[in-house]
Amino acid sequence: MALYFPAQYNSTSYRTFYDSLTPVEKIRFHREFVGVTYKRRFLHLKATHSKQPFKDNLAIAGKNLHDKMAISWFTWRHQELLPAYLSLIFRHYLFGFLVQFTQASRWMDLPQPSPSCYWATPINLVVLRWMNRHRDACQRALEPLITQVIEEENRHLFIYCLLALKAARELFEPEQLAAEANECRSLLLPGNTPLGIEMEFSNLGRYATFDKIGKGLDFQDPFHNMEYYSAFVLDDVTWRLGGYVDTHVRGRRLFTLSRFGGFYEYCLVRIDYPRKYSLPLTTDPAVAANMIREAIDFVREIKPHSLHLNIEHRGLGEVKPVLDDYLCLLMLGGDLGRDEEGRLREKRLAGNELRGVIQRRHHLSFFEEVKKEVVEYSFLRLWRHGDRDYDYLPVIMAFKGFQYGYNMDLSCRDQVQGMLHWAQNPRPLPESSISRFVATVKSGLQCEGAHPRQLILQQGEKILTVLQKWNQWLAAEQRKICSVLVVGYGLQLMEVIDLLAPICPA
Repeated sequence: MALYFPAQYNSTSYRTFYDSLTPVEKIRFHREFVGVTYKRRFLHLKATHSKQPFKDNLAIAGKNLHDKMAISWFTWRHQELLPAYLSLIFRHYLFGFLVQFTQASRWMDLPQPSPSCYWATPINLVVLRWMNRHRDACQRALEPLITQVIEEENRHLFIYCLLALKAARELFEPEQLAAEANECRSLLLPGNTPLGIEMEFSNLGRYATFDKIGKGLDFQDPFHNMEYYSAFVLDDVTWRLGGYVDTHVRGRRLFTLSRFGGFYEYCLVRIDYPRKYSLPLTTDPAVAANMIREAIDFVREIKPHSLHLNIEHRGLGEVKPVLDDYLCLLMLGGDLGRDEEGRLREKRLAGNELRGVIQRRHHLSFFEEVKKEVVEYSFLRLWRHGDRDYDYLPVIMAFKGFQYGYNMDLSCRDQVQGMLHWAQNPRPLPESSISRFVATVKSGLQCEGAHPRQLILQQGEKILTVLQKWNQWLAAEQRKICSVLVVGYGLQLMEVIDLLAPICPA
């Protein structure tokens, strides 16, 4: 099988290392470098009109991509960008090779993917967990390589990929990854309902998609608001986790991405390069919750911002939701707190961060070539593990139970104005509303027919506890506001008395 190696590196140590690889390792290298084009087989064959099997075109694909995947001199001159972006590139290549090694290892007893869901989800979770728990070792292996290519002014991702393979061979510990696989298997809570996850990250927060970012604000971010995402060819590197940049403006991607940047996103429902097809991540809410946690930790240098939870529509419940039911969802997954001016807000809605709240979408299934109806919950905040005293498992279970327990008709548009009004001035909810919500969620989870009764009761108690804590916090905040107002009015009254004293002597 003919494989490509760039002639300009024939008399270098890179060629020596490449020649030392076994035939299997060379195939793995080219799989990772050709990457999304190899795995999805959409664009390359269409462009070349080849009638041969794709594996016989690896040499052509390698050459074409080597020519494409080089950082321009114009971009390279921005030396301040190189450490951050190259670190992201090398880490994703390392991740990809460890996925390949783990998949091929005889030591592994990997969890099985959920039916009709993305086949790589379990192994991706295993490797993410291992890399996050061995972050220092990975960083020590990659930092000298990043320094090396910067000093050499080497702009070719072919070489970055080759060096990442070298690091992966040194770091790969099958026994440790087998232990992670066993740990992942112990977490499983199989369900019946396909789930998808979209995560947005930005060091600028909600300002990431502003046309006019505050003066100097983007330069506080080592990625400059992902303005150079395309210049560093990250689409072809981050594909295993569905990486791309979201500008929140239709049409901007092609024409103005280089001027504005946007949110760095892991879209764990898209599976092909043109983003035409999709597959659910999993039907297991515990796997989904852990993928969120590990993906956030994987890119620790970029702040988490927002989360979209996709749940396949498989029937609705009978209970008609009222505003308080949607507010329970907002309390669970939103972002209650003080805004930049110290005002009590639900910051996702009150900050006008959303393009939609709850939406119906149709995703074209990769396996079945049919469009599946999906309900997308767009208003969740993305937070790191430990930032709150609960993780995403009760949140996902609550939203899934909500979808099975309530009848939302076509959308929640009739409740959006009420949600926006509450977000501007959040108040505690009646205990009866919270009790009704939790009871309906548990009933919905029972209707799904996937989880044991004990788990449903346990998660119901967790959801109830979270909502009660938020309610107590809101009540305490309201008392603080009232106290401040009383003191303010008292001071104003004293000023009036002082003014009237000379006029109205005792």
